Amino acid sequence: MAIRLTIAVPTHNRAALLGETLASLAAQRLPEGFEPECIVVDNNSSDRTPAVVEEAAARAPFAMRRVFEPRPGSSFARNRAVDEAGGDFILFIDDDAVADSSWAARMLAAIERRRLDAACGMVLPRWEAAPPRWLGPSLYVRFAVHDQHAIAAAPPAAAEVLRNYFSANVGFRRECFTRFGRFREDLGVVGGNPISGEDTELFARIIARGGAMGFVPEARVFHLVPAARMNRKYLLRKAFAFGVGTALAGGRSHNHLDKLARNAARTAAAAARGDRERALCHELECANFLGYWWGRLSKGGAPPASG
Repeated sequence: MAIRLTIAVPTHNRAALLGETLASLAAQRLPEGFEPECIVVDNNSSDRTPAVVEEAAARAPFAMRRVFEPRPGSSFARNRAVDEAGGDFILFIDDDAVADSSWAARMLAAIERRRLDAACGMVLPRWEAAPPRWLGPSLYVRFAVHDQHAIAAAPPAAAEVLRNYFSANVGFRRECFTRFGRFREDLGVVGGNPISGEDTELFARIIARGGAMGFVPEARVFHLVPAARMNRKYLLRKAFAFGVGTALAGGRSHNHLDKLARNAARTAAAAARGDRERALCHELECANFLGYWWGRLSKGGAPPASG
């Protein structure tokens, strides 16, 4: 019996990039016995997204269709993909990422071989412009991309941590959403609102409830890092917003008062020795702390995680 696979692409006003993503999906090399489909969830786009999907679908070797989701927000788009999916497995990729031709096959093989409920693959940066000198590997996580050299040099178990799991490259068994719940719709990026964390919250929930989750470094996608984001202001805004999202998600947090004092001191020390990369790393931890407590206090405390 054929194994059904759904590849889901949530998108919002990324027509200029979406075509390249869809072309990389059409070029996937899948083993015999798989029955793939691609669902593009159009999250209330106002650009050429419908035409781009139609053009890509005409060239794709498997079914590719667009579904319109009027409620703005990444969580709504992801959950709509789950509703529409016909696959035994659901793989997600971002609309500004390009998949290696063996991406889907390697992700599925790892999920089956390791009996995982969900897995995240390697997300490599695709720099729109040469990054500034201060933007070193310790800051890659802030763009939701991996430092592949550090991962390759470390023991494999070191990669199996929550901070390495990014939704730009993730796969699930379909029953995972029945067992552990779906993406929380009170979290997730909406338009210009950068509050995220719906993916991290789901991954943490799967792990906390006894699910098997793993990192698959051989399943690679290349994620665009726009030049407009390679600046301190953007990174501080994202760190603050992620802190707010952590507060809304509930659960344990490392945002205690000693964190703020420790990172403030480390920011000053790194700046004094001229290490801009490390200074910004610690400054972002301060912004995350402030965002977390702003979220807690403005909402009267963080709500418990839901299923």
